[in-house]
Amino acid sequence: MESGKINDFAMRAVGAVIAMGVSPRTAWEEYANVFEPIAVMHKTRGREYFERGIVDEFLLEVSGRFDRGEIGWAHYRRLKRGTERLLEFYETGKMEWACPGKVSKFKLNAYYEEIIKNFVSSSNFHPNTQGDVIWVSRKYFSWLLGEGHENLSRAGVDEVQRFMTYCSHHMTFGSVHNTKLYLKRLYGYLAACGLSESAYEELLSFSVIRGSRIFPAASLRDVAAILDQVDRRAPIGKRDYAIILLGAVTGLRAIDIARLKLSDMDWRRGEIRLVQAKTGKSLALPLTRDVGEAIRDYILHGRPHTIAEEIFLRDHRPYQGFRSACSIGNMYDVYREKAGLPRNAFDGNGFHSLRRGLGKNLVTSRIPVTMVAQIFGDEDIDSTKEYIALDSVHLKECALPFTGIEPKGGADDE
Repeated sequence: MESGKINDFAMRAVGAVIAMGVSPRTAWEEYANVFEPIAVMHKTRGREYFERGIVDEFLLEVSGRFDRGEIGWAHYRRLKRGTERLLEFYETGKMEWACPGKVSKFKLNAYYEEIIKNFVSSSNFHPNTQGDVIWVSRKYFSWLLGEGHENLSRAGVDEVQRFMTYCSHHMTFGSVHNTKLYLKRLYGYLAACGLSESAYEELLSFSVIRGSRIFPAASLRDVAAILDQVDRRAPIGKRDYAIILLGAVTGLRAIDIARLKLSDMDWRRGEIRLVQAKTGKSLALPLTRDVGEAIRDYILHGRPHTIAEEIFLRDHRPYQGFRSACSIGNMYDVYREKAGLPRNAFDGNGFHSLRRGLGKNLVTSRIPVTMVAQIFGDEDIDSTKEYIALDSVHLKECALPFTGIEPKGGADDE
């Protein structure tokens, strides 16, 4: 943990920001906007050394200014991010370029925290699943604490049943299903470690009927309207245009586009070769002329000069690849809104709708589902079958007449 008088501490923090790869000018701007005001607040409180409580007070004041409309969202985010960096430097003595991790709302004691730590480290969870497993484990242990169980010594079959009943009262069927699966994995681990008398396999093997929702596919008209909003004269516009076009033409997932490297482009063969983040399988896609031209334009005339391997980079220092698919999704939502196509949470109209749009067009063109699965690199053909449900034109051909089973009743019946 860093220590020292607040002024000296703030100056060392500037050095840490610069060492992280941020330009000196930006680092000193952060000092003027965040570090120095916090130091002044310490002085007005009669404190010479760094105190976490005063920093929390600064954050509260910043939030108040934003709520009163005194500062905009972008400035609020800069102040908050700078304060989080300062706290990171105080607690660890260094700064790393990463988005602040989310703090769980489920507060646990050291006993349960240790179990989750060992559970996750001893199991080979897929990165896409690990976060959900941790969330369910924390939710269950937090519930046990609320029921007076400081440890697992008295937690048994009744607690498992009551927890699942509790979840069923406020979760969707799909969430209850996933909670059951992850809790089953957790108790398998607990039983193997001797922390539970049983793995409760039979108890946690009940069926949950889940509704199947069909998410929309991006139409060609919508994609064209969104692309029209991009200013291709600006470097960031060249990047965003190439990303959206790449997603619409190839159906690549946002995470794969975010991780796409310069070495993945085979310009001579006209191919994109990559390893998919979701499946871990290799995939080769044709590099169409329009997509190739868009990517080339960004690399030559918009991409910052840097040693980063990723093709698509952040538009400000340090110039690095996107940390997650969320950055691409957020960018896409901005252009949707500009095009007059606002979206709501969980409406299925995010960046992944481009993949569904391509899948729908392929199926509508009578491309076999097995071939569509190969194009998309899907391991399970069931993942590709969802595009059939979007093909309303050919689904109508499957409709059967009511001959022999005519419905009874109605105004014409006597």
